[in-house]
Amino acid sequence: MQRFRISHFLLLYFAAHMLQIGFPSDGSMIFDEAHYVPASLDTLMGIAANAEHPPLPKIIGALGIFVFGNNWFGWRFPVVVMQVLALYLFYLIGKRLLGDPWALGATAILAFDPVFFIHGGALLIDMPSFLFVFLAIELYMRRNYGWSATSMGLAFLSREMSIFYFATLAVYHCFTNRRQLRPALKLGVRYALVALLIFGSLLWFYDLAYKPPVSTSVTDIVSQQVVIGGNGTAVSTVLVTSQSISQQVIWNPIQHLLFIYRYHGPNGIVLNASYEPYQYAWNWILPVEPFNVPTYYRVDVDVTTGTSTVDYAPIWYAAQPNLSLWYGFWPAIAGLVYAIARKKEESATAVLILSGIILNFAPWVALSILVRRIGFNYYMIWTLPFIALGLAFTWKLLPPRYGRFALAVNVLLSLLFFLLFFPVRPMP
Repeated sequence: MQRFRISHFLLLYFAAHMLQIGFPSDGSMIFDEAHYVPASLDTLMGIAANAEHPPLPKIIGALGIFVFGNNWFGWRFPVVVMQVLALYLFYLIGKRLLGDPWALGATAILAFDPVFFIHGGALLIDMPSFLFVFLAIELYMRRNYGWSATSMGLAFLSREMSIFYFATLAVYHCFTNRRQLRPALKLGVRYALVALLIFGSLLWFYDLAYKPPVSTSVTDIVSQQVVIGGNGTAVSTVLVTSQSISQQVIWNPIQHLLFIYRYHGPNGIVLNASYEPYQYAWNWILPVEPFNVPTYYRVDVDVTTGTSTVDYAPIWYAAQPNLSLWYGFWPAIAGLVYAIARKKEESATAVLILSGIILNFAPWVALSILVRRIGFNYYMIWTLPFIALGLAFTWKLLPPRYGRFALAVNVLLSLLFFLLFFPVRPMP
């Protein structure tokens, strides 16, 4: 019966995505699809693109286009499937940690976040990582450590942020095995080596096959050509200019990781734009203009010139936080800290969830300080699964009558936000 309930919920969620992914359906793209659709097409043709991110999402995008065609369905349908599968794995993790109805409630709260929903309905690069990190955690809980490490390696190959989930699992592993720490550390080292081996070997294979360029230099070569007349004497001299193009390419995973770090690190891209509150991570969890959010406009790309133009019709995708989830950061933290302080049997679960919140939120706070601003608020989606679990955990601490009521209210408020900010709607 429980399985039917989660299946029913995911079926409805899938139907909502089927309504959403056709907008726009005229060849225009949503937000960063303007980067990742061309990158997926390049990947399909054997050309490296967007080396600043790991390659697996672009490979998956290329497979989607190969199977379903170079159209809106081929771009977005594989991402939808991955998000639905990721949510099912998230539910299994929640059920293992909290039981039902808490796991189902946490899944609904997460799924109804408009930003999370948007990133699961466009050819963006986040969902493969969610799928593989959730699979890694579930397999770890089943003590299938080898397959869990393999899945974690695939997560590394999908998105840089997967390292924060690996760190979360490492904290949980050390805490639950603190009385037998030496064998636990040996297992942890083996786990990390397998994950890195999967990641490194596949990335190396990609780099050798695609040779992503990191820089291109063009040298003008000027030479003289003497024009000889009919009597064998020089008539004139002609200057001929040719170009020599050379590229520095990535051919191993160490080079690739260094390139990613330089691109995204403190000395990499710095936003040069006027102030908006969502450019600072702490404003994501504080009531500072909560409805002033980025808009993922439709983008039209001219494939002949590679230029893109922003079009404001016919729809907009507003990156509106689900405030009942994002502001749930505070009650979740309070409940988790209380549970750890009590040192009861649920403390291990509390440590896992709390470390997940901290390790996935603190880096964005640090970047907000180091580079002053972050361009978008969607990076919060990496913290949201743990906040959703933390909210369900906190409501479970209450007496059953009040806890179930609080969970139901939380789910209903999340559904309200979802309906109000569902992306398929006209511009105001």
